[in-house]
Amino acid sequence: MAATQKTPLTREALRQYFFNGCKTSDDLKIGVEWEKIGVYKESGKAIRYSGPRGVRTILKALVDKYGWTPVMSGPNPIALKKGGTSITLEPGGQIELSGQKATALHENALELFTHLAQIRKVSEPLGIVWLGTGIQPISRAAEIEWVPKKRYEIMRQALKNHATLSHRMMKETASIQTSLDYTSEKDAVQKLRLAMALAPFLSAIFSNSPVSGGVLSGFRSERAFIWRHTAPERTGILTQVFRKNFSFDDYVEYALDVPMIFIIRKGHWIPSGGMTFRDYLARPLKGHRPTLEDWELHLTTIFTESRLKTYIEIRSVDCQKMILGLAAPALIKGLFYDPKSREKAWKIVEDIPVEELTRLMEEVPRSALKTRFQGKTLAEPAQKLVLLAGEGLKRLGQKNPALKNDAKYLEPLKKLTFLGLSPAEEVLKKFSPKKLPQLLSL
Repeated sequence: MAATQKTPLTREALRQYFFNGCKTSDDLKIGVEWEKIGVYKESGKAIRYSGPRGVRTILKALVDKYGWTPVMSGPNPIALKKGGTSITLEPGGQIELSGQKATALHENALELFTHLAQIRKVSEPLGIVWLGTGIQPISRAAEIEWVPKKRYEIMRQALKNHATLSHRMMKETASIQTSLDYTSEKDAVQKLRLAMALAPFLSAIFSNSPVSGGVLSGFRSERAFIWRHTAPERTGILTQVFRKNFSFDDYVEYALDVPMIFIIRKGHWIPSGGMTFRDYLARPLKGHRPTLEDWELHLTTIFTESRLKTYIEIRSVDCQKMILGLAAPALIKGLFYDPKSREKAWKIVEDIPVEELTRLMEEVPRSALKTRFQGKTLAEPAQKLVLLAGEGLKRLGQKNPALKNDAKYLEPLKKLTFLGLSPAEEVLKKFSPKKLPQLLSL
């Protein structure tokens, strides 16, 4: 029975929440969330939420032209829905497509391409360009209008004293997040452990945010750097996952001690005041007792490189231009859903000490694939991972003909990685302050 205000939420219910996510082996799908950054073509500066050339106008046009249903916060549209797909807003007006989970990557691709065609159609008359980059290239956080969403109003207060760059994270950054299914507790832990170990490799491979404030920043992925300086109690690599017998119960223990940010009651967002979920189980928050919906909401405020819900979400990838838009889910699918490739990928990372993973996470934002590793650089293991993913996708396609074309989405990444380059290097070669919108556009 689900917990309500009258039925206490038990520890077993928190643990069971993750078991409820288990799928059968023939029902594994890929979900993708694509964030992107909007700028004014003439200046390259961040678009506003309000005004005739703002995000609000874009959302209204998508409703009028393409039949999306708006989700409102008072008088303001803050999201759109159509079927199982949604368009949501990040705090600085970044627009995110939260696609439906799909068996074959061409389904994810069709959804993305349709979305981008629609958003271009309504944005071009407004002089707005959408960028495939991990960070706002010109405007700084203080210059970017906050999206009028109660969740973000509470978050910006809750996070502002926890790290120096939390508002930059919220308003300037954009990523591609891929979600994976799992079949059991053991499968979920293995996938979460591999995802955490691969975090610096994925960040290096997909580094794509070398320009901010209108200049070359010295980073290959400034987005990754910013996240390293955001709320350390809820970000980074979850080191506990590398313990031998890590389980759902251990993840519950971890999440119980992450400070809450808010709960929702009857459409109203209520700040938690920094109470942990463990505290919340023991005593009410402003007269409210915990429910399973509170737990589910709390899990969305954990921002580690990968996180566990009723699926596993991998979060280490900068937003990319169109040519690499499907490369991240292709790489992840090939490595995680093919047993042979997953086993070989684990062999690459299984003996890396946690301290070394931490060092890599610190150095990758500046050096990407040139980061030193085991006497060489990250380029060599990155190339191995891309090859393993390709082999995995090929085997998956042999088992299921509907997946035979998945491997094609990996090809552009393979070419780049085997040159020892991340997408950021391509930006560095062609950098011109006056041509940033054209250089970075999707």
